[in-house]
Amino acid sequence: MPDKDKREEERGAAPDAPKTKRRLTLAEIMAFALAAVFIAAAVFLAVRRFSSGDLVFKPTSSTAKTVETEWVVNINTASAEELMMLDGIGEALAERIIDYRDEHGGFESVWDVVNVSGISRNMFNKIYEHITV
Repeated sequence: MPDKDKREEERGAAPDAPKTKRRLTLAEIMAFALAAVFIAAAVFLAVRRFSSGDLVFKPTSSTAKTVETEWVVNINTASAEELMMLDGIGEALAERIIDYRDEHGGFESVWDVVNVSGISRNMFNKIYEHITV
């Protein structure tokens, strides 16, 4: 034990002095705060991106609504029953969509569906995520 006391005296500490806790410097506190902000921002962006549907699988060949995946209806090939799966599309409107595509040789883009009588921009905004050509 005397050797230990001697070494502590040489370092400038009293042999039985209580150990004090080290306080963080302002730079260390700022570094921790900045790291916390970056982590919070990364989590926020990840949650936002996932909840907006960017990471959801959307099969383009499927026309059936399923629980596990998003669903998409091809407005150039869908039957009236498949078109009626779309929000706000009833039997009469589904028939008008089919008549329009038969008369005009199909839709060139999903936006062309607003040319069908009875489909407004508001209705298009409800269904655009679920249609493809």
